[in-house]
Amino acid sequence: MGAAVFIVASLILITLAVAGGWESWTALRAEAAGFLWTTRPWPLGFAILCGVLALLLTGRVWASLLRGAGASTPPAEAVAAWLGSNLGRYLPGKVWQLGGIAAYLRARGESGSAGLGTSLALQAVVLVIGGAVGVAFAGKAVLGGVDPLITGAVGLVLMLALHPTVLGAVMRFGARLMGENDPPAAPTPRALARTGVLMLAVWGVYGLGLQALVAGLAPGVGLDWPTASGIFAGSYVTGYLVLVAPGGLVVREGAMAALLVAATGVPPGVGAALAVAARLWTTVSELAAFAIAALVLRTHRSPR
Repeated sequence: MGAAVFIVASLILITLAVAGGWESWTALRAEAAGFLWTTRPWPLGFAILCGVLALLLTGRVWASLLRGAGASTPPAEAVAAWLGSNLGRYLPGKVWQLGGIAAYLRARGESGSAGLGTSLALQAVVLVIGGAVGVAFAGKAVLGGVDPLITGAVGLVLMLALHPTVLGAVMRFGARLMGENDPPAAPTPRALARTGVLMLAVWGVYGLGLQALVAGLAPGVGLDWPTASGIFAGSYVTGYLVLVAPGGLVVREGAMAALLVAATGVPPGVGAALAVAARLWTTVSELAAFAIAALVLRTHRSPR
């Protein structure tokens, strides 16, 4: 029953976000009517494919971390559960996704603290690698180079958030919080390094998707793949770090619009319209990935 309420509430908020995004996209496109807009199905379809693939890859990375923590959930089911809990990002606050995956694992007879700890570890890697990609590629286009102070801050966050001592403490705290006697094993440095490499690939896939989206809507905008990857990663990290914005709504769009304007020279109205279109693209990709998750979970006997 709790899972059903979680999913229904998430889908309602996503529907409202899509409706609001479409209205904003229509209005912004009308304001920038003098710009050459197109609707090319193949690039747009490829963008959605990239979005779904990036989500599936991220879920598979988390499933690998979960298995390393001692869980026995089959990889396909773990990926599906992660995709389902991913909808919780649209609920106010940043804890619903973590709580959803922990509750799912406990209902399955697994360690909820393993789900909590590995999810936090994955999110730390996502933010660190995303911040690095944003600075290295979008930062280079916008700022004319990489700021050593920002690069050093990213390295400091990496050492603090992903240090084995910190991760072990998180696992122990999660176990006490959930009344579990034996805390699961924290991700090893080797597992985290592998996660970082795979997340670098994920940001690259998102960059391909953003590049295809722009090509499908505004082919006159010159956006190369590295810069697209940096813009998407940088705007995602910015939106995520604002805790009061569900799913980074508005904040992520503002950051992406500013980066697009600075990197490509498009008018602000065009940058804002493309940023809203990117939100619609990623939301549709999330819904498509969730549909895949629902089909996979139907083949398992685990609690829903």
